[in-house]
Amino acid sequence: MTNGARKTPSSPLIAPAEDERSAIRSRDGEAPADTSARKAARRSDPELTLDQRLEKKMLAATSMLAKLDPHDTRARLLHIAVLRRDETLIDGVLAELALPPAPKRGR
Repeated sequence: MTNGARKTPSSPLIAPAEDERSAIRSRDGEAPADTSARKAARRSDPELTLDQRLEKKMLAATSMLAKLDPHDTRARLLHIAVLRRDETLIDGVLAELALPPAPKRGR
């Protein structure tokens, strides 16, 4: 049995032509903008750094935890999110807590 890899390639590697290179292009044909500027524009408070934003959410989450029943499953999930400093999970649980309570289903 022979090794499938060739010692010498049949064609040399060629650099891609100018129009074949990979690049991130905007949809409207403009030059790509700075990604950090885009992220800052999407945030609700672009003046805050990432750490400041997380700390603000952590404070909101801990104050919400003080108001919730410790046996509430959302409270336990929020507690875990705070311990892990999981910004996405904190956002999700706080958003869920902001919704009006769902009507209870009868049996």
